[in-house]
Amino acid sequence: MLTGGLADLTAALDTVLTESLSALSAAELTTRACELERLASKLEAARCATLAAAAGAADAPATLRELGYRNPAQAVADRAKVDPRVARRMLRLGTWVMDFPIFAAAFAAGDLTHRHLDELRKLDSSERRLALVEAQEYLVEAAATCDFEDFLRTVVYWLNAADPDGQEPREQTARTGCSYRKHADGSVSGRFFLDPLAGQAFRRAVDSESQRLFRQDAEDGRVRSPWQRGGEALVSLVANGAKAGAGAAGPVTPLVNIVVGLELAENLADQLTGAEVTPMAPSLDDVDRRCELDDGTPLHPRLAAVALASGMLRRIVLDAAGRPLDASVKARGFPPWMKEILLIQARGRCRSPGCDAPLAWLQADHVRPHSRGGPTALSNGQILCDPHNKWKRDREAG
Repeated sequence: MLTGGLADLTAALDTVLTESLSALSAAELTTRACELERLASKLEAARCATLAAAAGAADAPATLRELGYRNPAQAVADRAKVDPRVARRMLRLGTWVMDFPIFAAAFAAGDLTHRHLDELRKLDSSERRLALVEAQEYLVEAAATCDFEDFLRTVVYWLNAADPDGQEPREQTARTGCSYRKHADGSVSGRFFLDPLAGQAFRRAVDSESQRLFRQDAEDGRVRSPWQRGGEALVSLVANGAKAGAGAAGPVTPLVNIVVGLELAENLADQLTGAEVTPMAPSLDDVDRRCELDDGTPLHPRLAAVALASGMLRRIVLDAAGRPLDASVKARGFPPWMKEILLIQARGRCRSPGCDAPLAWLQADHVRPHSRGGPTALSNGQILCDPHNKWKRDREAG
């Protein structure tokens, strides 16, 4: 029989579950869903903390052994009939977060979810433990003020700043590779790992080709899944790349755009010349120390230095707030160079809040429509995905 807080919680949940939802508006239901997410995070924290406390209890070994269980996670999986992997994850997370009191408090308050903590836990190592303990307040604040994607960017920026010697990119480069297997029926399967630069080139190429196939399918009335279009896109790119590279002096070089702040670029250039300089840490918030791909993915300066040594440079002047200085053209559509600047400003994301459309869907759009006198200028430009751009046009037409 439940007593105390659990009894109250059960009664409160029963009340919530029996409340009628039909009388609520969409806005009210959305607010309700957001509050339930926060409560779910707090409940998750209680579950993890309880399992960790059970594992650490003085009588745990003898009691669990007497009941026939190795640990509390096994007991919960058996008696509550839940997935053992979920119970083990909660036990590991609850035990780990005990060493990080600020993370634990934010978890209990619903400010950190288990997804946030799963990402933070991946950063922990003997070399980074002290730095991670010291960064707790900063990372909790990022979780509270950023959406999840931006939180991940903050985490990677922190990781890159905490790794000035470039151990992480060296390991990524060493792991880069591809293998495939031909089966008896002639089909082929495989696996691969790419470092961030190669990965960006791969994603941009496959996403762009998949989007072309999507438009072609719409015109032809053909229905295919993203998985199927992705497979055809990969085969098409390989075939076209082999055709383009036939007879060429060297391999086909894909286009990858990297955004590097001026101060950081100068520091990297000094390092390349062999000057004795202290490597500069990248920063998410300082425009002069940005280091990322054009879709906003953080990039370790060590990888940017490799590109800086062999790539072509383009200067884009931003103000202190990261806004590009304006430039106008007399054209209805945004030229490619202007779209690139808008993409950099938007960090490769649709302007509509919460939208996670892939890069290949993104378009440069006039904030004030061109048909109503809006100029084709950076100050009047924004990035929208294809669906949100169409909805905007439909609203304007209505």
